[in-house]
Amino acid sequence: MAKKLTVLCAAKLHANQLERHMELFDHIPEVEKVIVVRHEGIGTRLDKVENRPFGSASRGTNAVNMYRAISRILTHEKVDWVLGFNPVPWGTIAATAARRRGVPNCLSLIGMDFLQVQRWWGRPFLNAVRKADAITVTGKRMTDGLVACGVEPERIFVLPHSIDMGRFSPSDQDKQFDIISVGQLITRKRMDVLIDAISELAQRGTRLRLGILGKGELEGELRARAQASGVADLVEFLGYRDDVEAVLKSAKVFSLASEWEGVPFAMMEAMASGLVPVVTNVGTIGDWISEDNGRLVPVGDVRVLADTWQELFADDEAVRKQLARTVLEQRELLNFETGARVWRQILRLD
Repeated sequence: MAKKLTVLCAAKLHANQLERHMELFDHIPEVEKVIVVRHEGIGTRLDKVENRPFGSASRGTNAVNMYRAISRILTHEKVDWVLGFNPVPWGTIAATAARRRGVPNCLSLIGMDFLQVQRWWGRPFLNAVRKADAITVTGKRMTDGLVACGVEPERIFVLPHSIDMGRFSPSDQDKQFDIISVGQLITRKRMDVLIDAISELAQRGTRLRLGILGKGELEGELRARAQASGVADLVEFLGYRDDVEAVLKSAKVFSLASEWEGVPFAMMEAMASGLVPVVTNVGTIGDWISEDNGRLVPVGDVRVLADTWQELFADDEAVRKQLARTVLEQRELLNFETGARVWRQILRLD
């Protein structure tokens, strides 16, 4: 009889982001149930997910409530693995509860946590990472950084952000946008740099259309920036939408100007849709993007970004089309099966 596992996942990620991580377990037959412990449940479209929300309160109260909820489940139910996303602090809370009950735990670093665990105040969280039975990271830069911090390399696994290839696929439809960006309208995402680069190109006589998909506290400020720069007609704010795949199909290039990322799902979804990535060289993005399949640009450099776009949208667009062909050749690296194989190793199923 095939081994059947129950996995408990504790996190405070955005619901749609966590749902995309949990989607991989639908492709591992041995995983029978995924218990999600979070302040509120995630979407119910995944058959194996069972939500166990503990309610939302202050950060400190949330931490206590998460620990109690996990401990209660581990005491009364059979759980084979505990997974904690973001060690600072939520994954560490989950790992602590798991260790006290002898349940194996895996911690996942997917963004800022990689930097946070290396700060002086992050030592308790780094200790949790060092003690974890397995750790997932988004690329080689995180791997090397953790090894330098004393984490045993054999316990570190690079977990790609895998994409639904049926949902995110290339399209020959007419393109409404030259460039699309997806992300929260917050300072760290640096959407202002994208708008300024559109303005820079317009002054050179090159008019490119930019779509910005997302919402956030800076929307009013960013709209005013586009208006003041004279490019309000070239920059469209699309708000939050569930049909990201439809928006991606309406563009040619995906751009990201963030000051920090791990590896963003938005970039992987864009590449699965055949878009050429022009992105900042932060986090572990450089492990996935090279001169063969996209372009890396410095953080905050409007001129370099504008120059790069201009190269891709030259009269014959030959460079962009060649990069797009390479992106499509690499699509299989982004599929669910690739990510599922990594989880099978972690869960000791292979």
